[in-house]
Amino acid sequence: MSDFTVTLNIFSGRPNPRWDLTGDQANEFVERLSRAESPTADSPPGALRGLGYRGFEVRQLDHPTAIHVHGGVVGTPGAAPNNVDRKRELERFLLGTMQGAQTRALEAVSDPVREAIEKDLDTPLDKFWIPPSAATKAPAPKCPKCNAALAPVYNPGLWNIPSVQPYNNCYNYANNLITNTFAQPGRASGHMYTKLTCASVQPAAVSDGLKASPNFSAKITNGYYVALVIWPNVDYHWYRQDKVGCWSHKPGSTAVRNYDNAGKPITDPKTADRGGYTVFCTYMVTYPGRVHIR
Repeated sequence: MSDFTVTLNIFSGRPNPRWDLTGDQANEFVERLSRAESPTADSPPGALRGLGYRGFEVRQLDHPTAIHVHGGVVGTPGAAPNNVDRKRELERFLLGTMQGAQTRALEAVSDPVREAIEKDLDTPLDKFWIPPSAATKAPAPKCPKCNAALAPVYNPGLWNIPSVQPYNNCYNYANNLITNTFAQPGRASGHMYTKLTCASVQPAAVSDGLKASPNFSAKITNGYYVALVIWPNVDYHWYRQDKVGCWSHKPGSTAVRNYDNAGKPITDPKTADRGGYTVFCTYMVTYPGRVHIR
């Protein structure tokens, strides 16, 4: 084995598949990296993208910065210059290294996951949606009224830092609890979900202290609203309603954002573009100080 670890960035609730490169694979990766094309000011789009396949992250032992590979760009999100990989050869190479990887990593990659990756790899680079940036002055959305007294303020800066972002997922963010454990519904209470279905994940969250709700319109004084959705038999994802009335979320180990997969503000997660997370399970209420997650 080498000191290079590859992470397939695709899940939101579950930990992402991860494996080590062999010595030969690591050497080939470094050699391919040196052949990268012209520099670009673009960032790998997956680093800012929402739900679904977001490319690969390659980290070398004791090296502080990971290399992101996605959408024809190789480099570091938010940094420039990065390098162009127009034919996405490095991305396909990393996908191929998974075939000989540890069984646990392969088991996490089901047919729907492979299909999502292949569909993305077949997407022409000029068809990629570019996430909105802080510099983009979009009109303020008309958010619904927030009826929850304890709804948190939208504050992505609290979450999007190196000591927090990689170690907390959508469930952490929805409950506004930084545990650095990539919290899983039901793990703290000893009743963790066993299937990636609404019928399994929702009761697990209830065991942690959350409560189902038919909508998010009722006034509540001791909590705030969250919502659960499912990528059938693949993964789960959570949203939360912020004090402004619109919703925000944190796809897995990536950054917190307040827009959906189409780049639109989230006025209701039930109607938002959620990519492969096609099943809307329920709205729920989480209670600060009473809910325990791990």
